[in-house]
Amino acid sequence: MSEQQNPKESRPEIPKSGVAYGETIYWGTIASAVITILGQVVTFLTPGSAISPSVLLSRIWEGKEVAAIWEGVGVARPANEHWYFAQITTGEGLTMFGIALGVFVVIPALLASAWVLFTREGRPLFGVLAIIAALITIASFVGVIQMPVG
Repeated sequence: MSEQQNPKESRPEIPKSGVAYGETIYWGTIASAVITILGQVVTFLTPGSAISPSVLLSRIWEGKEVAAIWEGVGVARPANEHWYFAQITTGEGLTMFGIALGVFVVIPALLASAWVLFTREGRPLFGVLAIIAALITIASFVGVIQMPVG
């Protein structure tokens, strides 16, 4: 039955916690994409880049493992997972910061959603689950939970 035939039928209301999460993810992702693109432009236009973009990109597109990507690029694989803070003025550092920001934005989105779940929607179980998810993400982001990569 179409909406014209049944005017009382309407779309369900989107929960406010979903709106809070979605808006935070949306704007955070746009910001991280702009920073990442800016970093890539700087990397391609700067003659003294630490890593040749063509070598790095070709190895990534070939599907090589992380260790194989870092082999022979002239730079050792960073020991610190957040190396880009020290290199934030370079194209590589700016690009990696943008990518990390895109991953990080889920933390404030989860916390904003949890706040709305507790204060406006009265759904404490889902609020607690959102906080647990944020804590797991924070632990991964700071390196407490290690990822088996490379």
